Amino acid sequence: MKYFSLMCLTFCVLACGATFSLASNEDTQKDSVRPVSIAVLPFVMHTTETDAHIQKGVVTMLNTRLAWPDQVHVIPEQKITQVLNQLNSDDRNHMIEKVAEQTDSRYVLDGSITQLAGSFSIDAIVYDILNKQHMTFFEQSDNSDELIDKISRIAANINKEVFDRTTTDWERIEQERQARRNELRRQNPEHLMQNPQWQQTRESPGWKIWKYLF
Repeated sequence: MKYFSLMCLTFCVLACGATFSLASNEDTQKDSVRPVSIAVLPFVMHTTETDAHIQKGVVTMLNTRLAWPDQVHVIPEQKITQVLNQLNSDDRNHMIEKVAEQTDSRYVLDGSITQLAGSFSIDAIVYDILNKQHMTFFEQSDNSDELIDKISRIAANINKEVFDRTTTDWERIEQERQARRNELRRQNPEHLMQNPQWQQTRESPGWKIWKYLF
């Protein structure tokens, strides 16, 4: 009887130890897989529209669309504002450096919107602070009513190209690209002879070295 009780006690200890070890390993894995952080700077505005509400709307849209639970953490706007308010320089490179440093961000998104007559040019740059490289994104809006859609497209491209995340907006963009390719194929069948691999061609901004190294 004593031997049986001892065996049961030993088994319970080993089982508890194994459970504790498994739980510890799970906690360690959770801690090791931390989401990457991205900070979105207020876009530089070169428009005749009311800059403030457009600038605010762009940042809010990008923050919402880039946030990815357990994968991508977007630095809150209030934190970005606090950091920028402490700076005495309008130099964008300096802003990028300080925001990345004080928010512990792997990526910083900067950009501008320029109005040309009634159309808008939207330029965005994602800086990879760790690897000292950047990726550019561009959209053209024929009028202010299209700005929301164009910002969504930029966010979708950033999600895919930077974070390898497929969203519904990205799928829509890919469908539109495929439709354009099919139309090109119908209108210019000789294009297939010049570029047999045309279906494998993918539009991608690609990473470039960031010349400003701090």
